[in-house]
This record gives sequence, structure tokens and C-alpha cells, in this order.
Amino acid sequence: MQVFLAEHSGFCFGVRRAVKMALAAHNSNDDVCTYGELIHNPQIVQKLEEEGISVCKDIEHIKGKKVVIRSHGIAREDLELLQAAGNEIIDATCPYVKRAQELVSSVKDLPLLIMGDPDHPEVQALLSYGGKQTKIIQPGEKPEFQNWETLCIVSQTTQKLSNLQELVAQVLPHTLELRVFNTICNATTQRQEAALQLAKNSDLMIVIGGKHSANTRVLQELCQQVTRSFHIETAAELTPELLNDAQVIGLAAGASTPEEIIVEVYNQIFRIKGEPHSVQQIEEIPVYKEESC
Repeated sequence: MQVFLAEHSGFCFGVRRAVKMALAAHNSNDDVCTYGELIHNPQIVQKLEEEGISVCKDIEHIKGKKVVIRSHGIAREDLELLQAAGNEIIDATCPYVKRAQELVSSVKDLPLLIMGDPDHPEVQALLSYGGKQTKIIQPGEKPEFQNWETLCIVSQTTQKLSNLQELVAQVLPHTLELRVFNTICNATTQRQEAALQLAKNSDLMIVIGGKHSANTRVLQELCQQVTRSFHIETAAELTPELLNDAQVIGLAAGASTPEEIIVEVYNQIFRIKGEPHSVQQIEEIPVYKEESC
């Protein structure tokens, strides 16, 4: 049996930065909370709570605290309320998301489509920076065609590039000027391409990450297109039936999945298979490249 890890798996820059900023704020011994879950990984959120960094959701009762803004960003109106209540703001919004917010704000007087999941906090925050002509469109949803003189498009940062390309192709014949801002972050694209390549050469893909993580769900969808694939949150979800008779098993992990969970999943696979093999850190897990097989 061979088990490989897709390149670029685990914490992305934005998530690592957000966790580091939250911990640094807490080390000051001030009263610290995050507005909403800092990242979409329940294990990390729980660890932060154990450190004393709570999750605050009722914005009207957040006063006089150090408030860490989650990596997905928050609505402009919510940010203004937090500032007006005398809170100190630690803005851990991912820089890629922040760029998308600034782009939306810069064209808010024009028709604008935000492609993404309307229930995702990043997309909800992006919408708040737009104007009256700003709308959300889900991947695969058919646009309400009209003859636009100018139309702008931005994307949720964790979307598939193919979804953005499909939307552009649909609206292009209906507009004189189309402004497309590719706000999909490089780390997302690299992670998706690496997972898909590994999936093509695996009997089974195990995609690791929070069940509410959008980028992890996209990884699962991509892998499922080419091989048997399962989305799990922790090693406890692995079973002999799930692994079945797979000889080449691929692992991929979302942008908010910590390294220790990836290591636990890797070791659990070998325990289930009855093979005496384990690693202590993620660097010991074989990373899939073309020459690996």
C-alpha cells in the first residue's frame, strides 16, 4: 500500500496568518474574542477557545474587547458597529479577501456579479461593499441576461477557475464592456490542481477538512470526478470499509486543516491496514509528484 499527500495541502498563508494574529492578541492578556469562527475548522476553533479566545456572535453585546476579524472578512456595517462600540479591531481578514473587498467597493456604482456561495461569510461580506446593482450568482446558475453597457465580475476566493470562466463565457455576448477581476487566490488554484493530479493516480482519495469549509468541499468535488473520494474531518471517521482494498491512497487537505490532523489521518490508515508504520510530522509523509509512482 502507498499513501501520498497532495502538494500544497494544509494551512494556507491567510489561515496561518489569522491564527498567529489571534494568538498574538491573546498574549497581551486583554479580553480577546473572534467575531464568528476565525477559520472553518472546528478543531482549531476549539483549541483557540481552550486558550481563552472565545467566539462572539451577538455583535450588539461586544464592547470594550479586542476583536479579531475572521479570515473570511465581515460585512462593512458590522465592522463599523464594532468600531463604534469601542472595540480594538485586529483585522485578520485574508489579504486576498481584502483585495476582493476593495475591488467590489471600487466598482460599486456599476453592475457587479459576485460569483460564489451566497451563504458563505466571505461572499456575504463582499456583498456589503457593493452597491445597489451588486448581485450574487452561484456557480452553475444561469444569469438573468440583459444588455449591459458595462458589467463587472468578481469571485469568491476559493472558487474553481472553471466556474469563473463559464460565467464569463455566458455574459460576454450580452455586454459591451466586461471587467473580470480574477480574485481566486493562487493557493486555491495550486491546491486544486495538485489534488486532481493525485486523484487521477489513486484508487481512493481522502479529503481532510472542516465540513463547513468551502475550499475543502471543492477539493472533494474535483476528486470525486475521477476516483472514489471521501471528505472527512478527523481520523476517527476512517473505517476498514471506507479504505476497502485500495492500494494507492491519496490525501488532500483544505486551507484550514492543521498539520497534526493530516498526520493523524495518515497514521490511522496504516493502523487500520495493520501495517507498522507511522510518522511524527507532516514533512515525513510522501508528497505526490509525477516521479513518486
